[in-house]
Amino acid sequence: PNIGITDKLFDRKEIPEDYHCHCNLCRDNFLGEIFHTPTDQYYTQATRRRYYFADGDKTKYPKHICPGHWEGYRYAVQQFTNPGDTVFDPTVGTGSAIIEAINAGRNGVGIELEFPEHTEMHVQVQKDRGTATGNAHVIKGDARDMLTLLNNHGHIGKEIFDLVVTGSPYPVLGGRQADAPERGTFTHIDGKFTKLGIDDVHYQNEKSMGVLKGTAYWELIADVYSKAISLLKPGGKFITIIKDPTQKKEPYLLHKMISELVMDVAPVKYHGTFIHKHLPYTLFMNTYPKQYPEAKLIPLYQTGVVLEKI
Repeated sequence: PNIGITDKLFDRKEIPEDYHCHCNLCRDNFLGEIFHTPTDQYYTQATRRRYYFADGDKTKYPKHICPGHWEGYRYAVQQFTNPGDTVFDPTVGTGSAIIEAINAGRNGVGIELEFPEHTEMHVQVQKDRGTATGNAHVIKGDARDMLTLLNNHGHIGKEIFDLVVTGSPYPVLGGRQADAPERGTFTHIDGKFTKLGIDDVHYQNEKSMGVLKGTAYWELIADVYSKAISLLKPGGKFITIIKDPTQKKEPYLLHKMISELVMDVAPVKYHGTFIHKHLPYTLFMNTYPKQYPEAKLIPLYQTGVVLEKI
């Protein structure tokens, strides 16, 4: 559907038959599937191009390694914040959390280690267009250092944010891992955007969460997310938005693993779950079922698990 930058998103309350997870986090309080019920259509990434890029021209901006899906972030902002609130994303990536916040009259703060230039460009487009009515603050740095970084940039206080929403990175699983983040065709080197060959595009920083595996990954998830929650106001929501990968021909329920870990290490409780279709399908999503028809239902949706600060 052709929707506006600040339009309210619709949802439907039935869990789709092709949704891949039956865990209690998905079923106990299903908040809805983001879906444009007036026209009976899915929201898609085509909408994103109309306002993340100047004049809708995505060729003016290099491709991020894994661009965020706008609808989950907009839904989170609309459902769980009010005008004037502040939204925080400790690994903000392309800036989805900030952009949806400032275009809805909220304030957005994000930290980005790998691609802060992309984030700043996307935010600047909103400012140039005049749609941003909230304040944006992109901080270059490592989420591990968020308490120091935020303090140094004037965000002082223990419980200062109304919403924390983030797209969790995948761990390196090894073997035939489904839907590892799509690799773009540009990187930022020495102040310039440089085109790379398809095999050369990858996370450039060894501290990026997307290069970790095993214990190192899970320890970092616990550390970064518990720090982010310490900055959240009581009653505020912490939301992870994840498209689960597939491992060994079965869904790898990363959303469940991360959410349960966070509830173990931080003062939060389960609130509910929303989902939206991951469109367009990736090459893996199109080809994997054909190569392995015996595989169980593969993830076709982004899952947003909502936890509440106690």
